[in-house]
Amino acid sequence: MNPVTSQIKYPKINNYTYPSAKRNYSKYKNMENEFNILLKEDSYYIVRFDGKGMTREYRQENHSINAIFFKTMKKVFKTFCENNSNIIFGYCFSDEVSILIKGASGKKAITSRVEKILSLYASELSVLFYKTAKENQLEVKSSLFDARILKVEKENIISYFCTRQEFAICNFLQLLRDKHKIDRNIIQSSRIIKELNKKNVHYYNQPAEYRFGLAYSPKQKILSFEFVNNLNVLESLISLEKVANH
Repeated sequence: MNPVTSQIKYPKINNYTYPSAKRNYSKYKNMENEFNILLKEDSYYIVRFDGKGMTREYRQENHSINAIFFKTMKKVFKTFCENNSNIIFGYCFSDEVSILIKGASGKKAITSRVEKILSLYASELSVLFYKTAKENQLEVKSSLFDARILKVEKENIISYFCTRQEFAICNFLQLLRDKHKIDRNIIQSSRIIKELNKKNVHYYNQPAEYRFGLAYSPKQKILSFEFVNNLNVLESLISLEKVANH
């Protein structure tokens, strides 16, 4: 039995034009523009990226730091910041990255549109992580980053980065606490450090990068230091006019 061949009859094609399509789509374009928020020129913004499930996926049992994951994130952070010349300052710890940018002039500038910044930058970080993880022979379990943005006044920029570093310091100390089976009810950094000393584990001998995270500035690239105790250095790297201390 021969297969039945059905023939589709196509009507004569309509007279489509690009101007017509653009005109017909205009009402939907207006809907898009509701979310097309522009950064204010000369205002400061911080974009914070967070790895989707990475803290859980890349944690190593009985280790305070997954060294290969840290190495991967360090290279990803450095490459990402160097690829984007509008980044004034950046900070990274674990799977989190925060960057400081300034609103650009010109509505068509990529760096002036929130939807472009969040989608393109998060995509770039995700691709960089996947590529770098493969290079470092890190088994890729998750390689996606989400992104959020906040407008920040100059006087709050230093405080923001000091606060993000506080999370980093506490997270690393908690990992050390859990690894060395110290009471989880102890949450103060000074007390955890004392308990670690009793077990001959010296916090200040740990690599500065693990303790303080990674700071990026076009001036000095990658640095690791405690922000609160070095505010003059932090202010210099961020390259703003004098801002209020933390």
